[in-house]
Amino acid sequence: MQKQRWKWWAIGGLVLLLLYAGYALFSGDIVQPYVGFDEAQKMSGTVRVAVFVDHSTRTYDKETGAMEFMARDTKGKVCKVRLNPSFIPPAGFEQTPMAVVIGRYRNGVFEADRMFLKCPSKYEGQVGIRQVGSRSDRSAGEQMGR
Repeated sequence: MQKQRWKWWAIGGLVLLLLYAGYALFSGDIVQPYVGFDEAQKMSGTVRVAVFVDHSTRTYDKETGAMEFMARDTKGKVCKVRLNPSFIPPAGFEQTPMAVVIGRYRNGVFEADRMFLKCPSKYEGQVGIRQVGSRSDRSAGEQMGR
């Protein structure tokens, strides 16, 4: 009798786990997909965008205190990113060339609720990877209107 009860609990647990996994995979509420700024503009939910940060454009909104900066996604699209004022940027933000911003696109600005940093050493020495705003990245600076 005890073994049959255990089997039913195991089957019930497995069914619940499969239902949760299916929900997590197919709803935008739990798992945010990685997209570019163009795709983020078309979507209504929360998304993740991997970006190259232009630290020279960093400013703070006087009314809200939100940090704003220009960033280029991995597909080359440049957009202003506004970080939620209650979120403190991670340590090392000033030195990192790349970050992941999580939020939504509204009124021409990507409004990020959170931000994670990509490890700078991961990109050192790789051909084609440049920090936005660096001297070797003249075209990105021109795209950003400098």
